[in-house]
Amino acid sequence: MKKILITGAPGFAASHLVKRLLSEDVLSKDSIEIHGTKRVRSDMYRLEKKGLIGEINFHLIELTDAHSVYNVIAKVMPDQIYHLAAQDYVESSWEAPHETFHTNIDGTINLFEAVRRCYNPEPEKWISTGRDMPIFIEYPKILVTSTSETYGLHKEEIYEGTEQHPNNPYGISKLAQDMLARLYSRSYNIPVVITRSFNITGWGRNDPFVDSDFARQIAEIEKGAGREAVLNHGNLDSKRTFFDVKDAVRGYYLAMESKYKDGDVFCFGTDTSTSIKDLLGILFSLTDVEIRSNEQQDRLRPVDTSDMRCDASKAKQLLGWEPTIPLKQSLEDLLNYWRERL
Repeated sequence: MKKILITGAPGFAASHLVKRLLSEDVLSKDSIEIHGTKRVRSDMYRLEKKGLIGEINFHLIELTDAHSVYNVIAKVMPDQIYHLAAQDYVESSWEAPHETFHTNIDGTINLFEAVRRCYNPEPEKWISTGRDMPIFIEYPKILVTSTSETYGLHKEEIYEGTEQHPNNPYGISKLAQDMLARLYSRSYNIPVVITRSFNITGWGRNDPFVDSDFARQIAEIEKGAGREAVLNHGNLDSKRTFFDVKDAVRGYYLAMESKYKDGDVFCFGTDTSTSIKDLLGILFSLTDVEIRSNEQQDRLRPVDTSDMRCDASKAKQLLGWEPTIPLKQSLEDLLNYWRERL
């Protein structure tokens, strides 16, 4: 029985990952045991709607609490760890940089330290337990989900070897995270693979993100919700690569099950960028309500990235991965999510 631990299991991508792991064409339910971490305030809606609550063994922890992380790893002793938990919103990283660094960096250190201590005890622990020699248990393979925000502004398509110059606190914290993951892989031979995804969208996307914020506002306007038909936005000129969450978690699975484990990095995304204005236009085309848009100064970032495009040729060549779901379908799924939820 393979034990799989997913940090941040109730989250957007994690809920889709659980569903994929349990799908008939991937793994048999009888061959895996899924464990997931959650917080006291975790939003369980996505897992409830997908009927997945009963498929996961939940562990209530804060990743920033080293002791609780250690206890979960020691109890579960997983064969694989998908590390998805993070403070992953750029805007919040400007407002709360300390929390962003604490969650993304300290949480990652706590995870790797717990794995190192549980699977390969220190020599003094051999003595205290009366053992003459160490009992080494094979480390679990760990997939760390990083982000295209670690690269910052580049005019050319971004690939794994593109120079990294993050231009916001979130991107800096995730760059530190994936550097730590590679350090632990090199220093302790812990099998690690890192994914750097571009903008993921689709059913269940959190509302602080621009695509989900737009979809939520449209759903609110459709339902009346005591507001006029005006959608508020920030900068519409910047461009981003958007691709579907189901394509993303398929990439996570392929990377985890691959032979790559020495801190190898894979970028997931498309080579086509979409302006936020065009993104909004697609969403407007999916509603029958006439909506006026309005720019708000407080929605503008201190520093923004004008365009980001992905060169995912490495993932295509080595993992057989490429995105398959059209953006309009992803945005329709996202809009329907908010129509269901509100």
